[in-house]
Parts: sequence; structure tokens; C-alpha cells
Amino acid sequence: MKVYYLGPAFLLAGFLTLSACSQDSSATDDGDQRVASQEQTDQADEMEETQGTSVSDKEEMNDSSEDKEEQAAAGQEGENQLNVEEEKYETAEKAAGSIKDYSTVEQTNTELGYGLKALQEGAAGHEYVSWNEGNWLIRVDFPTDGQYAIDGYDGGLDMAKEVVAYLEDHALPAPRDRGVITINGFKEHPGTEVMWQDGKVVYTIDSDDKNPFNAIQRAVDET
Repeated sequence: MKVYYLGPAFLLAGFLTLSACSQDSSATDDGDQRVASQEQTDQADEMEETQGTSVSDKEEMNDSSEDKEEQAAAGQEGENQLNVEEEKYETAEKAAGSIKDYSTVEQTNTELGYGLKALQEGAAGHEYVSWNEGNWLIRVDFPTDGQYAIDGYDGGLDMAKEVVAYLEDHALPAPRDRGVITINGFKEHPGTEVMWQDGKVVYTIDSDDKNPFNAIQRAVDET
């Protein structure tokens, strides 16, 4: 009877089996790690794309908001622009006669500067300052009580002097016959009206702004 000694063979076979299992397990772990790493990479890419889209959307929203603000400002500027109205008459005499408030200031009692003099008078809480420049009559109606006056002026005479100084550097249209500027300095109902005649046409600028120079400058632009 022959007896075979198989111990080393069994040991070698077991070692090879364990080695193969270890390699399979290692390969499986490596594969799992690669899958997990790929999933993390994909998630990171998705987050970057989402963030990029969010930033882009925010930039577009900001741009849209800025555009609306610019359009609103442009629209408001258009609304505030003063228009020059025209009215035609059959003759130049009728056109001139339609400007009822025109007069020549013959008596004066105060200096306005630049060689101009005015008539300053008061009645029932009003201070009136009237003067002529060329064919223009300019009249300021200002409250004697400062609490009712628009800000920035120390009475009607102060406003009149500022108007004179302004017109030294800004030429009004030359009326063929007459023109009138009426300024109301009451803060509850401020306003400036500029009217002048050119032949058969009367031009009018009417503003309820507290700043009289807006209407005056609009007239200057017509020269």
C-alpha cells in the first residue's frame, strides 16, 4: 500500500486560492473607489454648472434692473422737459395784443445791477418787482412772509437780481413787439410763464417748477 504525502500540495492550492480572492477583492475595491470618485466628480461638475447658471442668472437680472432704471430715468427726464407751445394769429398786431400783461415800467425805485432799474412795490402780502429788458417785461411776485416763499431767495428783490445776473450771460429770444416773463415765488403754487411774440406767432412756456430758471433756460434755447 502506497501512502502519498499531500500536505504541501494542499497548502500551495490554498495559498493560490487566497491570493486570487485577495486580488478579486482588491479589484472590486478599486472599482468601487473609481465609481465613487467618478460620482463625486460628476456631482462637483453639476454643482459648478448650477453655480455658473445661478451667477449668470443674477448677472442678467442685474443688467435688466439697470436697464429698467435707465429707462425710467430717461422717461422721467422726458416728462419733465418743458414744451414750447405755439399759437398763430391773423396779424402780428393781434398776436402782440394777445399778451395782455405787457407794460413799460416808467417809474423805478430800486437798482437791480448791470445798469437796470425796477419798480418794487407791495400789496396784501405780495412783493412785486417789475422791470424791462429790451422788449421784455419781467415781473416777480413774491410773498412778503418768508414762510410762504420758495427756498433759496431772500425776498422778491433778491430773486429779481439773480434773474438779471443770469440774463447777462444768457440771451432771450428777441420779441418782434413784446415778451413777458412772470415768476411766482409762492411755494404752495410756484410757477413761471414765458410768452413772446414773433410776427403772427405767440410762443408760450409754462412751468410749475419752483426753479424759475428752468423755464427761462428753455426760452434761451429757442434763440
